Amino acid sequence: MNNIITIAKNTFKETIRDRILYAILAFAVLFIASTVVFGSLSLGEDVKVIKDFGLAGIYIFSIIITIFSGVSLIYKEIEKNTLYLILSKPISKTQVIIGKYFGLLSSVTLTTLLMALVCLVVVSLKGGGLDATSLLAILLNIFEISIFISISILFSAIFTPLLSTIFSIIILYIGHSLDMLLKFADKSESLARYLVYPIYYLLPNLEKFNIRNLVVHGELISASEYLLAIFYAIIYSAILLYLAKVALEREEL
Repeated sequence: MNNIITIAKNTFKETIRDRILYAILAFAVLFIASTVVFGSLSLGEDVKVIKDFGLAGIYIFSIIITIFSGVSLIYKEIEKNTLYLILSKPISKTQVIIGKYFGLLSSVTLTTLLMALVCLVVVSLKGGGLDATSLLAILLNIFEISIFISISILFSAIFTPLLSTIFSIIILYIGHSLDMLLKFADKSESLARYLVYPIYYLLPNLEKFNIRNLVVHGELISASEYLLAIFYAIIYSAILLYLAKVALEREEL
């Protein structure tokens, strides 16, 4: 456990010190603050518009930070041969994977919470007050990010950063389109429906974590759906991390 914590701390420090991360975060804060302009263009729906754009901005920039930081997390350790040094100590590859995962998750969670704080301040200044439902949406956003970090680490152990980025974006797009694909498969009588079903059940259904539109319109999913989404994220992340460990085992280290 001490090894995992040490690797997580080092990964956290490494990602937090990255100057490009601060550039992305600054741009995100600027975008969230500028939602006041979008809100002023609406007809008495300032808070709703600010909340809509704010939550979307938090999600998008969290994904950007995750992809930027995650796709090279394992790859650069292999390329620079620093993984040899780590594994020369009484540290297993499983501990490396888990430590890297929690380190990156901690840094992305911190930046997400900072963006959320800015968003809540902007909403409060417009008379919206503290919105607990928005916090729940952001928390689900973090659990979706946890899956995406696992995906990035898995790809980072197999592919170059460029390919990992491309595949991660594809998974992101498909993950938010699975419900639509399933509806298409149910209505279709072609062979394509038999290809959709395996994709639906194998790839992560990221729409389970998207309640931003519901929050904006004052609705919310049930507690059971909320807990199931969290459980889904934990199980799916664990499976992906195990696959990343298997992929790392196959490397000639």
